[in-house]
Amino acid sequence: MTKAFVPLSLLVSAILLVFSLILIPTSKSAYYGFLRQKKDKIDINIRAGEFGQKLGDWLVYVDKTENNSYDNLVLFSNKSLSQESFILAQKGNINNQNGVFELNLYNGHAYFTQGDKMRKVDFEELHLRNKLKSFNSNDAAYLQGTDYLGYWKKAFGKNANKNQKRRFSQAILVSLFPLASVFLIPLFGIANPRFKTNWSYFYVLGAVGIYFLMVHVISTDLFLMTFFFPFIWAFISYLLFRKFILKRY
Repeated sequence: MTKAFVPLSLLVSAILLVFSLILIPTSKSAYYGFLRQKKDKIDINIRAGEFGQKLGDWLVYVDKTENNSYDNLVLFSNKSLSQESFILAQKGNINNQNGVFELNLYNGHAYFTQGDKMRKVDFEELHLRNKLKSFNSNDAAYLQGTDYLGYWKKAFGKNANKNQKRRFSQAILVSLFPLASVFLIPLFGIANPRFKTNWSYFYVLGAVGIYFLMVHVISTDLFLMTFFFPFIWAFISYLLFRKFILKRY
């Protein structure tokens, strides 16, 4: 009876494995690479006479602007309630070097407060650097070219990446769900409609909910169960199928 469902379940699981282990990492890396490229090339557009313009941790006001050069700058940074910085400069310009913004200030005064103390610094040149948050190519979620084995190897070993372990576990468990649940198809589709109240939808939703709850638990705390749980689920499904279906048909 289940022979008709096995090839279809096998095909669906195989397609899901391809998506989970190959296509999704590729698409994520392409997306993060695009974001990193855009951030590296982005230009800052500070408009003259406008308040509330932000550059990194700094609120910036300029009196006059021309081709990334600014006159009469005012900068304010408030990292915490006890630490504030206030800078005045006659001139300044901004450069973007691979996602690192450099604000060069000339002929000004800087005021730094920490608690009840204030320091004043007069400067001829002051360089402020602010690195935009960008995607790190060494991150576990980043795919180097088409090295899928290297990508998933980060989920194993002594120094395994916790997030990568979770991704791998979820990819395997979700992909194998159709194949592991092959005995539930005739169990819910044949048994219940024939006897009294039809609880098929309730049982289907319950089974899906239990399985994906276990996916969450296993991917978070029980990584080794990734390789055993689909077989356990399939075995339990078979026992239920044998008890409620095979005995009647």
